[in-house]
Amino acid sequence: MIMRRKKQAGFTLIEVMAGMVIMAVGLLLLLPMMVTSIQANNIAKNSTEASMLLKDKMENLKNMNPAVSGADTVGTTTRNWTVTPVSANLTQLTVTVHWADERGNPHSNTMMSYMSAH
Repeated sequence: MIMRRKKQAGFTLIEVMAGMVIMAVGLLLLLPMMVTSIQANNIAKNSTEASMLLKDKMENLKNMNPAVSGADTVGTTTRNWTVTPVSANLTQLTVTVHWADERGNPHSNTMMSYMSAH
């Protein structure tokens, strides 16, 4: 009597290894995108923090009477502000924030507003 082998379900070792190689190559191709995404998130975080510090100082200046020029440092961010009389009833407020990214590249953001005398 001739015995027949039953067909077994499943994957061979070569098929499993080929699948692992394809998956590894795919993951390696995604790695640069992940690094770029992390860097972009850090830039956005730093820019958002700087903008919040800028707006906070601008609001403080608008509530000061009289507002005066100055500078301060919050964490690694430096803020400079100038108060310039434009006319008897109008004052220009300028706030600039400076910070450096993880690579040491300098960045800055400036906001200017006008305040009328009350």
